[in-house]
Amino acid sequence: MNDRASWSHPKVLTALLAVFLAGSAAGALGMKLYTRGAFNGNARAMRGMDRSALLEYFKKELDLSDKQQHQVEDLLDDHFKYLQSLGAQMEEVRVFGRESISKMLNPEQKKKFDKLMGDWQRSQR
Repeated sequence: MNDRASWSHPKVLTALLAVFLAGSAAGALGMKLYTRGAFNGNARAMRGMDRSALLEYFKKELDLSDKQQHQVEDLLDDHFKYLQSLGAQMEEVRVFGRESISKMLNPEQKKKFDKLMGDWQRSQR
């Protein structure tokens, strides 16, 4: 008799989902710490700057030529688009995780889970 759990077993899927959500949470925490300057002192100076302010900061601090300024501007455009895309993907992962967990819960547990998620979201701001 084979006692191994298959990939479709609920316990296996739950464990995989938990690992996936933990990895997502760790990634989000790492991004948050990085953007707050916990890992990089220069990030503190640049935090909160929009694309044009960051370009002006680089132009002034690095004494960029016109050609370099245009190149940096193009790179910043790509960088900010990429960050927006990552943010959207992270939100999709969070929503998928919440919905997956919610489907496993009974109505009373769902109510508590929704409250926990609301409390957690408020604490992240």
